[in-house]
Amino acid sequence: MNRKQRRTAAKTARTEPGKSEKGKAAPSSLADTVVRKAIAAAKAGAIAEAEAALDEVLARYPSHVEAMHHKGMLMARGERLGEGIAMLQRVVRAKDDEALYWNNLGAALLTADRPVEALPAVQSATRLDPAYVMAWQNLAMCLAELGRFPEQVTALKRIAELAPDDADNWNQLGLAELETGNQEAAEAAFRQAVAKGSGKAEFLSNLGVLLVQRRRLAEALPHLEAALEVEPERFTAAMHFGRALSDVGDFTKALRWLRRATSIRPRSDEAWGALADAAEKAGEMAEAVDAARRAATIAPEQNLHRQRLERHARLSAATPQSSVGDAVAPATKLGQIFIR
Repeated sequence: MNRKQRRTAAKTARTEPGKSEKGKAAPSSLADTVVRKAIAAAKAGAIAEAEAALDEVLARYPSHVEAMHHKGMLMARGERLGEGIAMLQRVVRAKDDEALYWNNLGAALLTADRPVEALPAVQSATRLDPAYVMAWQNLAMCLAELGRFPEQVTALKRIAELAPDDADNWNQLGLAELETGNQEAAEAAFRQAVAKGSGKAEFLSNLGVLLVQRRRLAEALPHLEAALEVEPERFTAAMHFGRALSDVGDFTKALRWLRRATSIRPRSDEAWGALADAAEKAGEMAEAVDAARRAATIAPEQNLHRQRLERHARLSAATPQSSVGDAVAPATKLGQIFIR
């Protein structure tokens, strides 16, 4: 489940229709029946019908918690996010002991880019139900947006205990561990993601890039190549694959993938710089100078690019050109590493 899906998802199956005001039964079982029909209509995509039914209940029973909850969720998922949040806030004031309500309020606040307000809501959800995976996911997301990465790691580890086969969570844990500077723990998490992720390119790429950064090129290359077989346009995998190939002396293949990286993201000064360095190693000085010039043009504030350009220009003037092949990797699909 991706970030947007986690933010907007709601587990309505966990609710108990017919409860209101601190858990007291709503005045009419007919109202409960109407709410259930509204839920079914919403699941079938009949949003207008569902809202009309909920409005009918709330007109007679303004404090019917389940009607308020589902009305708030419908508004939050549509074009009335602010109104939906206000309704969900009414829900938790009316019944503050239901983890689902706090989670959905937190998810709506995250959707509105209000993580500071979302944090106490999702914390309440995890406190009320310590096994509520979605609430822990929203808590982890909230902590990441607030830059509280050590706490995010703790939340993601809790999810790993509750859902050990969730490959996406292991991948997120690896990214969070990187934010804390713990490369060893990040590698372990990425390996779990790869093992459980059925060949997903993102997981293979993240592990491969980390191994390149740790200078374990022989281990990195198979993971990056596997990622690119699945998604040949995954930018960071292509760039790091090309760099690693250049470092092990496979210049023909390195240049092919670094050219691919610059075609995927033409405004990446890093990709052009990597291509310049690989072309220099391969003796392709004209290409090295051109790539260095492009990197310096894109990011003129970077001294490294200017120094590289000056060095390559000097070498180009004194070095005859070789002929490393300039075949380009076949056009298909691709993605990114520590997320595009």
